[in-house]
Amino acid sequence: MTYRKTSSFRIDSITGALILVAFLVAMFFVVKYSLIVLSWVAPLLLIAALIIDRSVVINYVKWIFSTLKSNPLLGIGAIIFTILGYMVVFPFLFAKALFKKKIKAAHQRFEQEKQGELIDFEEIESKPAKGKPLELPQLKKQERKSEYDQMFE
Repeated sequence: MTYRKTSSFRIDSITGALILVAFLVAMFFVVKYSLIVLSWVAPLLLIAALIIDRSVVINYVKWIFSTLKSNPLLGIGAIIFTILGYMVVFPFLFAKALFKKKIKAAHQRFEQEKQGELIDFEEIESKPAKGKPLELPQLKKQERKSEYDQMFE
């Protein structure tokens, strides 16, 4: 009895290659249209980042200028990347501003829980009423029943 295996290696490899090409083409169009949408939305995200936390954008600009002073080639590259890749940089700055805002809110909640919450109060006079002094009933001594209790007398 002989067993013969037929292989469709050529058909499987062609199918796999076609699926790979189709996947890469689909990814190209997804990235292309995502960048087109980001190019329209990015200026709005920069404005939103400035509104949420302007220090994020200011610190980014300061970082670019300090990089330009310390390493001119890297600074020029950062400026070119910021100009050409604004559709990636501005959403990054927006996300960083949102993250910083969330961290500040969590820190404030922690400090509020740690120190307690202030409440409204009404001040009451602590002076006793004029005239009749405050009378307290006399305390009755309890009888000591054990030897241990008698040690404290």
